[in-house]
Amino acid sequence: MRHTSSELKRLSREQLNGHWGIAIGANLLMQMITSALLMPFYFLLILTGGRTVQYITYMIAAFIIAAVSIVIQCGILRMYFGFARGEEVSIGMMFTEFSKRPFRYMLGYLLLMLIEMVCIMPGTICFSVGLVGGTFLAIAIGAALYLVGMVIMIIVALRFSQVFIILLEHSEMGVMEAFHRSAELMEGNLGRLFYIELSFIGLALLGLLSCGIGMLWVTPYMMQVSVNFYRSLTGELDGTENYVDVSQ
Repeated sequence: MRHTSSELKRLSREQLNGHWGIAIGANLLMQMITSALLMPFYFLLILTGGRTVQYITYMIAAFIIAAVSIVIQCGILRMYFGFARGEEVSIGMMFTEFSKRPFRYMLGYLLLMLIEMVCIMPGTICFSVGLVGGTFLAIAIGAALYLVGMVIMIIVALRFSQVFIILLEHSEMGVMEAFHRSAELMEGNLGRLFYIELSFIGLALLGLLSCGIGMLWVTPYMMQVSVNFYRSLTGELDGTENYVDVSQ
């Protein structure tokens, strides 16, 4: 059954009833941890006047911390699966994935970053060359390539949107197989997910306009909907596991 955006949202709100505190707390704790890890590198960058070495160090640290935070985010996702399945959930679950081959999540994050870079790199390079050389044609071509690259990047992001959830649900699975399975699950469902994500724009804007305070509620809501979207894809919501094993 292809559940609508409204159905998934209604179900997600019901599942979050009584769990908003732990959901918000987990997201806040993750933000505090990542900020605390990155802050020394940020202050070093500011104090040194943004020198090249410190800037490179900051960017490397930011990338590594982001990769680590992916593991924590996947642990938080496990909490949302607990809400959805009526299981007992604790704040400590956000750290459980560090004991379950965490480098799979980090490698998945790295691959997605590389794919996104490849999508926008041609346009970025052409546009930059045009600016430096003052060539209008190169600037125009670069802008066009960049827009095309952005569209491709969105399609790729939607196609591989289930990678981390699949890795979470299948601890024995490798990264490349998770990419393969995500692509198969999303076949014919790109538009559904794109519409669901677009439907959150209004709430996200309100959350940002409230100095980010509203995002404390919007983020768990979006994550719970993402979990239920996956459960809809696999047939779990209907009690019919239609998940295709592409490894055979």
